[in-house]
Amino acid sequence: MDYFRKQSFRSKLKTAFLAVILLSVLMTGGLSYSISAAILEKNALKLTQDTVVKSAQIIDEKLNKLTLIMMTFMISQPFHDMMRDVVSGDTGRYYTHLNDLDNVFSQARIAEPLIQSIYVSTPIGEFYPSSMNRNRLTEFKDTFLYERIEQEKRNLWVEGHEDMLFSGKDRVISLILEPIFDTPVSGVYIVVNIREDGFRKLVSGGTGGGARSFLLNASGEPVYSVKDPLVRQAVEGGHLTGRISSSRDLSNTFKLGGESYLLNYAHLGIADWTMTTIQSKASVLKDMIYVKWMLVVVALAAFTVTMMVSGAFTRYLLRPLQGLMKVMKKVESNDLTARFESSSGDELAQVGIRFNRMLEQIVVLIGEVTEAETNKRSAEIKALSAQMDPHFLYNTLNTIYWKLNLKQVEQSQRMVVSLSRLFQLGLNKGQEITTLSKELEHVRQYLELQCSCYEGLFRYEIHVEDESLNTLAIPRILLQPLVENSILHGFCDLESGGVIDIEILEEGERWCLTVRDNGAGMEEDQVRALFWRESDKGYAVSNLIRRLQLYYGDSAVFRVDSGPGRGTAVIISLPKREEHQDGR
Repeated sequence: MDYFRKQSFRSKLKTAFLAVILLSVLMTGGLSYSISAAILEKNALKLTQDTVVKSAQIIDEKLNKLTLIMMTFMISQPFHDMMRDVVSGDTGRYYTHLNDLDNVFSQARIAEPLIQSIYVSTPIGEFYPSSMNRNRLTEFKDTFLYERIEQEKRNLWVEGHEDMLFSGKDRVISLILEPIFDTPVSGVYIVVNIREDGFRKLVSGGTGGGARSFLLNASGEPVYSVKDPLVRQAVEGGHLTGRISSSRDLSNTFKLGGESYLLNYAHLGIADWTMTTIQSKASVLKDMIYVKWMLVVVALAAFTVTMMVSGAFTRYLLRPLQGLMKVMKKVESNDLTARFESSSGDELAQVGIRFNRMLEQIVVLIGEVTEAETNKRSAEIKALSAQMDPHFLYNTLNTIYWKLNLKQVEQSQRMVVSLSRLFQLGLNKGQEITTLSKELEHVRQYLELQCSCYEGLFRYEIHVEDESLNTLAIPRILLQPLVENSILHGFCDLESGGVIDIEILEEGERWCLTVRDNGAGMEEDQVRALFWRESDKGYAVSNLIRRLQLYYGDSAVFRVDSGPGRGTAVIISLPKREEHQDGR
């Protein structure tokens, strides 16, 4: 202690500085390691469980796809014709059905390569692909598949087994279905065999990093034959029995051969099977060793740097501190261009450098805020555009349906083409801005559809003063809400004689869009309501006004000329803008 008292202030400060830094580094390193270890272990376990859940979802989607393919098979015309003869007991067209169903069998197998074979058992005979060799020594009713479906009386999946219906003795997993038909029928079953090897590869390919994935049934037995020795040992040794809960997706650990293994599982939705994964816990948490040594290295590096700069810190303490204070005073005066400059490399110099970075980040953040406001403006434009009401789609599809019932095929075809073109132009490849020509084509398709839906109610005309106006940029879906108001509100009391006139005029450096109708018109208070809310006389007009303001600002002019019994005219005056590059 006396020796310490006799040392210079610089030595005392340096020694105290080193002691404090060393203690801080040790405490921070130890605490960081503890926290990092806990977080890394938790995240690693969660990531592994998430992977298993996603793999289970993939298997579920595959099984759902197989089921959907067979549902499509059962609503096909050849299957329907065969079922009709099954109900009536007519066996005279057996070979006709066998030939007709062969193409449907092929389509199902092409749609899902995992399908090994398809077999249909009926009272009038059995049906299967002509390319498959039927095992004539075994009848379907003599197999355990028939016993299972008779017991369950529902669509079910059967675990891996040797194919008894077809020659070759391939290992398959079977889906047994009862038919979908208008009339209840018994004794008809569809058996879909999928390749066990292909299904095993699908299951094991969903996870990586040394994990072994497999499926267990409700009894804890493998769904298919397991080849991996570790998996066989875990299953046969009973290590998984009782660990898999049927209520939720969890993870567990168990000991096997003196090593800890992590058990993750997730229950499938379409079958009472469980996606199961086992892997070495040490391999999952191997990054912990790296974290530990990195913390040690960081601690040693920090201590080394502290020793190197401690002398300079005590010697040049005041000089960089004063320089830093001068810079701070300039920043207080809103001079964000001020920067700290120092030729030294001590901690205060580092503080000054980081202060400079902070100033640079502030400047960047100011720019980002400005950009965010611009992006917000653009996003609002798209959001407002998305609020356009598409309820006319119901009337359009309903009209197409009844025209088809009335054998008006050509008119129905034209309506479908118009509807397709309407959606194509409306989507505009995701771009908000389009050209006037495309916007006029969009509203023309919409009017054609409405003319078909309200036959004889109205006619329309579109007039463009100068063809050069067609290249001007304009927000998409601008005219359709206006003509929709004319049809739904202006002509609501008419049975015929309605007229919609769309006129595009050039006004020097501006251009004007006018939508005029001879409908019922509006009272003055109804016209005023258009500019601040969505009234029942002007759906989405206030939305349209907001879109114009967002894109054109105060340069856009929106006027409404209307009166009871004299129709309505909506006039939009806009500044000219060149064609938008994304609107071409």
